[in-house]
Amino acid sequence: MEKEAKITVHPSFEIGEISPRLFSTFLEPIGTMVNGTMYNPKHPTADEQGFRKDVIEALKSTDMPAIRLPGGNFVSAWDWKDSIGPKEQRKVHLDPAWYQYITNEVGHDEYLQWAEKVEAEPMYTINLGTGGIRDAMDIVEYTNHEGGSWWSDLRKKNGHE
Repeated sequence: MEKEAKITVHPSFEIGEISPRLFSTFLEPIGTMVNGTMYNPKHPTADEQGFRKDVIEALKSTDMPAIRLPGGNFVSAWDWKDSIGPKEQRKVHLDPAWYQYITNEVGHDEYLQWAEKVEAEPMYTINLGTGGIRDAMDIVEYTNHEGGSWWSDLRKKNGHE
């Protein structure tokens, strides 16, 4: 049985402002989206951190309000704690959804620095597939707490005030 739907638009009827975040995007470390496109220290346009300046400038020109990382189904296996600290000490995992390696070359701290360069708000995704509420609380503390706690002091030790 087919039903008909109807949408009526009244320009003078306004419920509220539409969040600019609606027009945001996400990055998923699938294929070369992150390692290769966003981050490629061997690329001729790479900056001192390995981020491609051509990609940064292209995204800046779009006035993207926010960029989410990790994005998509990838987040269900993401453990942000494996993506902080010295790169050479970070764990490499096999992603069970996409069956590729998670190298953690671009981790939580690098993502925040990159989002600043792109002039977009970082919109972080919480892993509630294999993670939990404690992981969510820990990343908020690591990222936002001024200092004096284990996580905030670790962030400072990792070179991020």
